[in-house]
Amino acid sequence: MQISDIDIKIILRPNNSLSPTGSMKVVAILFLIILIVAISFSLMGAWLVLPFAGLEILALAYAFYSVYLHSNDYESITISNESLIVEKKNYKELTTTIFQRYWAQVVVRDLVQSHTRGKKVGLFITSHGKEVEFGRYFINDGQRTMFARELRQKIKNIY
Repeated sequence: MQISDIDIKIILRPNNSLSPTGSMKVVAILFLIILIVAISFSLMGAWLVLPFAGLEILALAYAFYSVYLHSNDYESITISNESLIVEKKNYKELTTTIFQRYWAQVVVRDLVQSHTRGKKVGLFITSHGKEVEFGRYFINDGQRTMFARELRQKIKNIY
């Protein structure tokens, strides 16, 4: 008896180890530390530290806000009996691409080769002129090649 891989859902999400309230607490603590240091330097006569401390606090708050905006991003693959559905959510944008399972192919190929970072591979799902990159931000190169092998196997097991 052969096992059927009908209705498999694979979801990739970023590691969000800090909650939004935790982020606010970290920003508040860093704000107090930066403010205390800036005020102490300004009392010693280096008053020009205050505007730069304010810029530092704003940049830090913006960085935490940007991380918060992308905390719900994900990429998912749903494999059903006849289709393969790829969903990608990036901040406010949700894209869905549907492939016929029989014709879908999983391809791993080199992307950009730079002198500092070396080779980088990408995992693509292709069929009939459509192509979607999967796992670009959530998994590394080794995980991509391993995941590609597993995904090829799951796509092949139609019945």
